Amino acid sequence: MNVHLIIIPLYYLSFIPSAITSSFDDVTSETLGASAKGLIAAFGDYNANKNTDLFVIGDAGTSVKIYLATKEVTSYESKYQEVVLIDGNTANGTVITSVVPADFDGDNQMDILVTRQLKDVTGVRVQIYWGHRQQTKLEPVPLEIQGGLKDQPLVLDANGNMIPDLLGESLDGKRQFYIFHNGHRNYTTKSLNLTDPLKYPQSSAFLDLNGDLTADLCIVSEKDKKPQLEYWYNKDGILTFEKAIPYPTDAKLFGQITFLDIGANRAEGNHVYGILPACTDTKCTKSVLYVLTDSQDQWSKLDLNIKLDKMDWNFVPPDQNPAGMDKIPITVRVGDYNLDGYPDLLAVLRNTSQQGFQQKAFILENIACSKCATKRHFGFGYEVPMHSDKEKALLPAFYDFQDDGILDLIVTTYGEDSSPHIHLLKHTFTDDAFFLKVKVVSGLCSTNCLNGREPYGINQPGPVVKYTTEDNEGRLQIGIASQLTQSAHFSLQLPFTVFGLGQTPNFVDTLEVAIPYPVGKQARTKSWTAVIPNSQLIIIPYPNDDPSSWVNKLFITPSRLVLLTGAALLGTCGFLAGIVGILHWREKIEDKKEKLIDSHKFHFDAM
Repeated sequence: MNVHLIIIPLYYLSFIPSAITSSFDDVTSETLGASAKGLIAAFGDYNANKNTDLFVIGDAGTSVKIYLATKEVTSYESKYQEVVLIDGNTANGTVITSVVPADFDGDNQMDILVTRQLKDVTGVRVQIYWGHRQQTKLEPVPLEIQGGLKDQPLVLDANGNMIPDLLGESLDGKRQFYIFHNGHRNYTTKSLNLTDPLKYPQSSAFLDLNGDLTADLCIVSEKDKKPQLEYWYNKDGILTFEKAIPYPTDAKLFGQITFLDIGANRAEGNHVYGILPACTDTKCTKSVLYVLTDSQDQWSKLDLNIKLDKMDWNFVPPDQNPAGMDKIPITVRVGDYNLDGYPDLLAVLRNTSQQGFQQKAFILENIACSKCATKRHFGFGYEVPMHSDKEKALLPAFYDFQDDGILDLIVTTYGEDSSPHIHLLKHTFTDDAFFLKVKVVSGLCSTNCLNGREPYGINQPGPVVKYTTEDNEGRLQIGIASQLTQSAHFSLQLPFTVFGLGQTPNFVDTLEVAIPYPVGKQARTKSWTAVIPNSQLIIIPYPNDDPSSWVNKLFITPSRLVLLTGAALLGTCGFLAGIVGILHWREKIEDKKEKLIDSHKFHFDAM
């Protein structure tokens, strides 16, 4: 039996759906401390305790620190533990521009990739600091990619060995993979057969593009100085060029493309859409979202149209960010904050209707649109509360800090003191909706990991997860997502997937999980049936080549509905037990009376 049920929940009956409402409360002081500073750079379970830790770039880009989460943090009994992983003494005139946690040598210890920008020099230095058996340290001497790269690389699994690799362009213009191997702290290179330069800033992605549950590659490049998407499909373990799709021609400024299952074909599944934020002018006075499906090569345009109190809100062009942060591109981040089954977007917008603009984070809610070609649209959902009117939102992200499947928010802001601050906003979800939270690890070990480390804490790009269930009305509901699809320029993706199931308490009929596979091997996929909603699943695909042995460790988060239904069930049972007790007591009284009458009767047989 390869399913480990850690907590057995109460079974529940049925309920009447109600409106879903949300609020966000600032809990920074209770968790991170009042003076949490730095740029949120990445997420990962660094010490393998099943809690998601925060990686932060601090000290004006010269250091990397981590906020280690504990179980006590979720109940506010203690704060995150702050640990410096890379101190400022290693800067040597460079500025750290990104952090990517992953296991590049297969020892089940989290390694840290950092990119460093040289002042007034094109390109970045790419270094990998190796994980240490003492889990609050890193090995002091990093591996450096020789020659540097033109831009931040994409972390992917190019050869299907469950060891992360890199895709980047060298300073001399060579586009190539940097392949890492199990048990080796070095790399080999492999060139790609196309020579179009990669677009800056990079937003290439590693995900399932054609619905076969195998991660493909989308490269963002430029042809004749015009941006395009290159689709490379995985064919028998080999990433093979399929087609190129030009960017739209009626916009002046493009952001980072993001991919999600928008839910327009909810009963069909396998539809991944590319969402491209853009502005029709260089000052971003009018913002749009371009949508590209996997089955069509045509872009659909959705006007943003966010208007509050007669003020227009639009994307923030990079040159309008604070000094030193002006290279952060326009980015929308994906998460189903209301768990209705339709992923929403999180973006930074500024007020373009007045001087001295405000800059805030907004949740753009995924809503139905009968007039849209995509059948869905993104409109105003929630304005993220700011800590101060004088602060500007810079880097927002979804984050599940209580590990309860409900997405919270974490926001880096820029204040009057010219330094970035971190704010953690707890999501109070007042009505019941259900979720499925899935994390797939490398599966290079299970119970035999080095140094006795648990197999939970590895960030793994490439796994694909798909679920199938039925909603309250019996209609088929399908969702699909790829894990850790992007890594460059503060993609801020969580190392797991949270599917919103809506207000549907049914068991999830089927959960399918697939991982990349190498040349000469069969596709690696496994499915589980009758998965309990509000479950957090950690999939350990060990051994990689034997899906029948993969382990699914399942943790249950009972919802308020479960507890209320359980209480109602217990109350009903108690009420019925009381009635039975009263009837039994009355029966005993009647029996006693009959015996007493019978004892006073005159028995003629005794004469």
